[in-house]
Amino acid sequence: MKTRITVAFAFFAILLILDAPADPKKESGFTSLFNGKDLTGWEGNEKAWTVVDGTIQSVGGPTKKNWLIWRDGELHDFELRLSFKFTKGNSGVQVRSKEIDKWQVRGYQVEIADATKMGLWHHSLAPEKYRSRLGTAGQLAHIGPDGTKTFAQRTDPAKVQSACKDNEWNDLVIRAVGARLVQKINGVVFAELIDEDATHSSRSGLLALQDHGKGCVVAFRDIRIKHLRTKDSEQKDK
Repeated sequence: MKTRITVAFAFFAILLILDAPADPKKESGFTSLFNGKDLTGWEGNEKAWTVVDGTIQSVGGPTKKNWLIWRDGELHDFELRLSFKFTKGNSGVQVRSKEIDKWQVRGYQVEIADATKMGLWHHSLAPEKYRSRLGTAGQLAHIGPDGTKTFAQRTDPAKVQSACKDNEWNDLVIRAVGARLVQKINGVVFAELIDEDATHSSRSGLLALQDHGKGCVVAFRDIRIKHLRTKDSEQKDK
């Protein structure tokens, strides 16, 4: 009798395992960049950043504009996935960027702000004025070798931005391959950038999170990355 009960229990347990939903954060090829406990692997102003309940949060104090920098490598061709919750102020996710001073980062930024401002591809601390706004919500933006910009408005900005919710958790995906960078929020393409600027485009650099200062309140969690091997990146290694 005991044998029958044991076998039946084991069979039932297997069915439960097979029926259980897959953990969405255990994607093939992705590596976690945040341990959920402390800022190991990250560096920034301790007066601006903290870890609370498994999330990286800006403290929301009277700090000046600053960045929390991931120190365990650089980004080349990649897909970055994370979740963010924006409450107030201004923030951003920095990719393929350079540190130009202590906790000051220049380069590509996905804007993190209220939903009506989302979709911006920004060049933080822009070296020239024309680099400040690289593309906005619903656009495919192209920057040529000489810095000339062309834009194709593929989707109504307000329709795209409605997919992002203030003060709620949103899923962000940033994918960069060669000159092409794409940002998606909650499965919706917000903006796409092809940057071939001979002077200022970048194919590699740092990952960082921005606190714009003046009471910024934002949180990040589930930060993970997949490094992509492409013909473009393979050529760079030769």
